Amino acid sequence: MGKMERFSFIALVAGIIFFLFADFISWALPMFVLKDIPKKSVQDLAAEAIAKNTSAWSDFKKIARYYPEQFKKYYGEPNEESFAKALKVGHRWYVAEGCWNCHSQMVRPVSNETLRFGIPGVSNTVSYPSEYQNELQAPVLWGTKRIGQDLIREAAVHNIDWHVAHLYDPKTTSPGTVMPGYPWFFEKDENGNIVPNERGIGILTYIMWLGSWEVKPPKDFRITGTATAKNSSGAEEFAKATE
Repeated sequence: MGKMERFSFIALVAGIIFFLFADFISWALPMFVLKDIPKKSVQDLAAEAIAKNTSAWSDFKKIARYYPEQFKKYYGEPNEESFAKALKVGHRWYVAEGCWNCHSQMVRPVSNETLRFGIPGVSNTVSYPSEYQNELQAPVLWGTKRIGQDLIREAAVHNIDWHVAHLYDPKTTSPGTVMPGYPWFFEKDENGNIVPNERGIGILTYIMWLGSWEVKPPKDFRITGTATAKNSSGAEEFAKATE
């Protein structure tokens, strides 16, 4: 075997070994990192949010106040059971509608992502393993591209009213956006007003839960905006998004 042939053979073997080592690390290392972190159920997450009075629990109660008829119809009273149910419903529709195709859920330790997607003064940390060790992150929704914003810290960014308008007609809050509207998350109440239905309340709850564990304490720090909506008569109403 010539000198070059030996070198090529050694390089090939080394390449295979490094490939297998990288493959091993990709699944073994996370397993070792997470083995001592308990995986939380949705019920655990709801109980924890209530016990710590997080912004997610505060926002869930606000949804109950803002849309009392629809909330009572689909979820009853705001408590641990209804909170867990709304999180499950919201997560299911978030996955089903493919929201993860355009929105990632991870602040990475590169390219100043803590400045872009973290919240200075509230949460400027990169994502960490225990954030994903729960049923609402199984499978993980890290995403592969960011056509829209990263959402893992969304609890600290926009308020409920903004999200209601954004989900119904994204262009009212984000002119020029390519995001489609989701009118099937809404229905009309007895007065003809457009309000969230069971799916809408669920996805609002889920989105407002994302990153709520980093928001301490709940406070009015979110971005507000002006949105438009149409009532049953077709007349435009302008509502300022406030807490």
